[in-house]
Amino acid sequence: MYIKQLTIKNYRNFGDPPFTIDLKPFTLILGENNIGKTNLLNALGLLFSQEIMIFRKRLLELDDVNYATIRRFKEQVRASTLEPDEVIFPEVLVEVTLTGMNADQEAVIGDWFSNKELTEAKIAYLFAPKASFDKQDWVSRKRAQLERQSSSEPDIRIRNIDFPIDEYRYSIYGGGDPSNECNAYFLRMLKMEFLDALRDAQKELIASGDYRLLFRILSQRDAANYDSIRAILVQLEEVIEKNQNLKDIRTEVKELLDRVSLAAEQDSDNKIGFRFSSPDTSEMLKKIGLVYGSDPISVDRNGLGRNNLLYISLILSHLTVREGNDKEVYFRLISIEEPEAHLHPHLQDHLARNIESIREERDETMQLVLTSHSTQIAARLNLANTALLYRSRQDDALRAHYVLSGLDPVSDKPTIHYLSKFLDATKSRMFFARKVILVEGIAEQLLIPRMFEFHFGRSMEQVGCNIINANGVAFSHFLKVIRNGYFIRCVVLTDSDQGKATAERATDLKKEFDQVDLTLIQISEQNTFENDLISANRSGKGKAILLAALKSTKPVSGAALKNAYVDRDLDTDTFFQEIEAYKAEFAFNLAELLKKTTDSSGFTIPTYVRLGFDFLR
Repeated sequence: MYIKQLTIKNYRNFGDPPFTIDLKPFTLILGENNIGKTNLLNALGLLFSQEIMIFRKRLLELDDVNYATIRRFKEQVRASTLEPDEVIFPEVLVEVTLTGMNADQEAVIGDWFSNKELTEAKIAYLFAPKASFDKQDWVSRKRAQLERQSSSEPDIRIRNIDFPIDEYRYSIYGGGDPSNECNAYFLRMLKMEFLDALRDAQKELIASGDYRLLFRILSQRDAANYDSIRAILVQLEEVIEKNQNLKDIRTEVKELLDRVSLAAEQDSDNKIGFRFSSPDTSEMLKKIGLVYGSDPISVDRNGLGRNNLLYISLILSHLTVREGNDKEVYFRLISIEEPEAHLHPHLQDHLARNIESIREERDETMQLVLTSHSTQIAARLNLANTALLYRSRQDDALRAHYVLSGLDPVSDKPTIHYLSKFLDATKSRMFFARKVILVEGIAEQLLIPRMFEFHFGRSMEQVGCNIINANGVAFSHFLKVIRNGYFIRCVVLTDSDQGKATAERATDLKKEFDQVDLTLIQISEQNTFENDLISANRSGKGKAILLAALKSTKPVSGAALKNAYVDRDLDTDTFFQEIEAYKAEFAFNLAELLKKTTDSSGFTIPTYVRLGFDFLR
């Protein structure tokens, strides 16, 4: 069994209309910071029981309800044009659709089927006003209070309307029917383990407390499994009792204790003893600790990265065991936030290559959902299982889009192959952006960001824009992902290739992919980016900067060319011939000079590039 679809309404940054995402047995969710990845996992936690990790509260607080939704509600309360019974009190809804059940799971969710074929079931969390709450009376009283207030400022009047959070209650129901509340006994058989990004791996790997991960995992096994250890502890207690040195210490301490205490007058004695560990199973397990490595050291001496991997592995190894209390768990949803935490890129690669196969080796009782900011993770996992969480340029709504969604397995096979093979850690940065600039090569990759700063007075990072070097002209593969549902604004800066056999390539790309408010193909006026750059800066300060970069690239011929153009404008073709075989080095040297250029006036951005920037505004 696995969650096929998740719907969230009015929970934290998820508003109304509701947000919907399809999930798979293994799903990787990517997106920029503060887009809602953590909130999505927390929303799932409202539905499923949690034992291993920290319990998430099901009774929501005011900050858990979408801010914009509360604002609209208060505006309705303030609006005298609406009758009290027309004011809509917001509800928080989290609903999942389950499918792929085995016989045991069907027995658990049997009351929650949602289709006639009995192949899907629904579970929903609803946070809504109590049935006994008189909504109309509440609205009338609030409006009366507003009438008595002196302020006429709308914002102040809205802030003075409190949200009736205390009149809300939550329920969990099945089958899409709010009257069909889920039995808590069956809900406990569906569990979620949430490894959040701020997990303290070191602390959780030491079984010294009841709420530590290692202790919980050890204690959930049948106590009979530890009988042999318990028997040895009993023998050890006998040895401790007979040890003469310990006997002498006990006698000395008891004599002093008799002199300073009142135990003798209270019909008791001051008997003391030594104990290595209680043979009680729970106390015994708290003394167990993990060691790691060929030269074993305890986890509190390990690096953060190693402990993070050990932590994840310990969770996954435990979740397929069906012993003790765990026999009554028929489905586990494991969500791991930022599995790359504290791992260097090589370990991130290794984790990404193997974690997907770990899920595939498990049975249908486990579903795995990861969220990540790592381009290494994004580039290594199966793109068919990779979902992008983003805010749409079309309506500013939160949306989810699978990278390969909308691509036909036959006609789009080259695109699928290209993305799967060449979407490396650099190119996958587009999945964490709000805007994207696609370029052909290293020269544009080096120079466009500085030109962007000249144009806007802000860096690309500050506006959530990433530049992606396609290392060629394979733009269509990326553009299909955007066109098919990843609606972020994108500009392609490409060469016109005038006079070449590929001269029609750029115009064909423009015809196919130009889309209002979404994608724009900008074609150089001359053959290449470099030609346009030279042409735009043939004189003045721009000329001086280009010549200085050329001299750094080719000291001898650069100096000669500089002398030759002291009193005249640059000749575009002549200058280009000088750098044609040294494009990357020239671009690097020019980029370094532009970084030192505080006054951008006098250096001209090529027109087609500037228009591309304006499109991103």
